[in-house]
Amino acid sequence: MSKDVFIGIDIATASMRAVAIDRSGIALARSSAPLTAVTAGANSSATQDSKSWISAIDEVLSNLSKQLQEKSLSAQSLLISATSGTFVVCDKNYAPIAPAVMYNDGTAADPIARAEKVINASTNTGPFYFANTPEFVIAHLSGLPLNEIATDTSHGLKMGVDLSNKSYLTSTKERANSLNLTLPKLVIPGTHLATISNQMAAKLGLPNIPIYAGMTDGCTAQIAAGGAQGSVTSLGTTMVIKVVADRQISGVGFYSHLLPSNRYLVGGASNIGGISYQKFSSSLESYNQKASDIGVANVITYPLTTTGERFPIKSASMTNLISAKADSDVMEYRAILEGIAFTEKYAYDLLQTAGSAISPIIYTAGGGGKSRILSQIRATVLNKEVAITDTTGSDMGAGMLSLASANKTGDDLTQALGEINISHGEIFKPDQVSAAQLNKNYQKYLALIAPYI
Repeated sequence: MSKDVFIGIDIATASMRAVAIDRSGIALARSSAPLTAVTAGANSSATQDSKSWISAIDEVLSNLSKQLQEKSLSAQSLLISATSGTFVVCDKNYAPIAPAVMYNDGTAADPIARAEKVINASTNTGPFYFANTPEFVIAHLSGLPLNEIATDTSHGLKMGVDLSNKSYLTSTKERANSLNLTLPKLVIPGTHLATISNQMAAKLGLPNIPIYAGMTDGCTAQIAAGGAQGSVTSLGTTMVIKVVADRQISGVGFYSHLLPSNRYLVGGASNIGGISYQKFSSSLESYNQKASDIGVANVITYPLTTTGERFPIKSASMTNLISAKADSDVMEYRAILEGIAFTEKYAYDLLQTAGSAISPIIYTAGGGGKSRILSQIRATVLNKEVAITDTTGSDMGAGMLSLASANKTGDDLTQALGEINISHGEIFKPDQVSAAQLNKNYQKYLALIAPYI
């Protein structure tokens, strides 16, 4: 007898990943394929060949299908997560008029303005069609015209969306109309978008499974680590913090994504994180042990490595802040770890003040979770348990949304997500011995960052 599985796809910058999970949230098959390298232009443009999305989706699904057949697994649904703000402009025949524009393209401030740059550089007179990455790929899988594939409110958010009525902002619609640019219809995550066509099903070795509307990679990464309830810190090169709220909130450097039917995923991304202690990376184990031995740091830092910060402080001029020169490399390293924890606490306090709820446990994803000393410092500074997640990745989160979409009641993804098991590893608890001294350092940290708040 075959076992049901649910497919999640994550289309990142350098690669595409697919996973098939069972009803309990366990990954039973995986596949990946590289994408064409991003091309950086002299005018700060960042583009990618959208044809690589098509070749990659065929490759990962064909490979995944072979594994499913070998293991007697039966695919039931598919859902795609992609990078927020990456898109392609197409002509009246739904063919791209230029390479896809990446999320970090610097030619303009937002997707519609970047689309205008693409249109103005083209000899095509229109009409034009705007497609985020998922719509472009789903049109290929379903065989439907591009204009029949809707986008979700999460992937469409940077275009300018009013989540209260789930429609584009008036200004967004007016700008698109002036460019003869048709925007995709808007739907909420979990909406049925299309079905894999007979032709593609035969080619890929999959059944005619439904394809559901997803969420951006930041949201699916949060879902993979904390489900529909948990507060999540992703500690990679930078630090991304996301929480759950029962209403839409936003502020400087943070905003909300709708998780139907009654939750919002709220958060922002800092420029500090693993990059802050990169110069110590060749001997991390040694520095971790020595930093643990010396105890609480005697200097305070906001460990930026470049100029400018996004969240929880928004400043184009902010640089590395340090209260005094550290008397050793070990002390500097320890101060950096504390600075990351202090910034995390400040961010969570900011989000809580804005109206979000912070979960009793902070779930941690990313490479930073492998540092026991950083996890312990964070637990003490936050005065909360810190759990290191075993189930991580935007592809896993997409798989969970795929499962929830196929099993939801009405529009409610949150209840369906709550029924999925999320595996967690080691849990760190606050250390009462160092708590008082770390709190004193945190007060000094607040004084250090005060000029930028």
